[in-house]
Amino acid sequence: MKRVIGIHSLVNSVAIFFRRHSSFLASATFMIIFILVIVSGCSEDGAEANLTGKGGSLARFATSPTHLYAVDNEELHVYQFMDGGAISRVNKVSLGPGVETIAAMGDRLYIGTNEAMIILDISSPSNPILMSQHSHFVGCDPVVVQDTLAFVTLRTTSCRPSSVNILEVVDVKDVRQPLLVSSYALESPYGLGIDGDLLFVCEGENGLKVFNVTDPKNLQLLKDYQDVDAYDVITKSGLLVLTGKNGIIQYDYTDRNNIRKLSTIAIQ
Repeated sequence: MKRVIGIHSLVNSVAIFFRRHSSFLASATFMIIFILVIVSGCSEDGAEANLTGKGGSLARFATSPTHLYAVDNEELHVYQFMDGGAISRVNKVSLGPGVETIAAMGDRLYIGTNEAMIILDISSPSNPILMSQHSHFVGCDPVVVQDTLAFVTLRTTSCRPSSVNILEVVDVKDVRQPLLVSSYALESPYGLGIDGDLLFVCEGENGLKVFNVTDPKNLQLLKDYQDVDAYDVITKSGLLVLTGKNGIIQYDYTDRNNIRKLSTIAIQ
């Protein structure tokens, strides 16, 4: 039976982990957002819940209800949440050099490296198993997944000695044989987030793009916001949390034709 832990134990476990392993974070922003999203998923009466956190696409950690997965440059570290808020490492998996990001979807982990997207099976949470990988040219590689599609941004500007910057759509219905569906030229892609048929792509100093992904072979650009510095995003039921040079910004996108800024938290 899958063990369920409470909100306070989970937040405490994650906080302890990051105090001990701060190298897994690109900035304190990821931990702030991670905890905010966990807390927002707690029931109003404070009851125990089956909780998972949601990090940005550039995060180096992901969670399941019972485990935390974190990557460094070459390895995946597997930790189990224990009683009383403790956390214990239960496994370590070699992935090879160039590991950059990690995302979880169901019983799969999607690892972004500078040469490939790696897919791992975590149906046995403590023992990830390699299923496949989708290779690409050398570039910075965050990834988000929804249903049978993975969306990958590949950036070489300010990252690799080249000038190719694209968004790839990959069919992962057969996780053992990922297939490239389409690709789109971008300016300087960083993180991205998906919610239903809306895909949000950060372009750093070049702003934020919003695509309709109903047809994965022909994405439609809906909005191009060039007045914001966008590094990474988290999407959650009409709420967009964006990180950039100016801090953490929240947007309401329940009306896709009128995306509204709700608040800004400055980060020094």
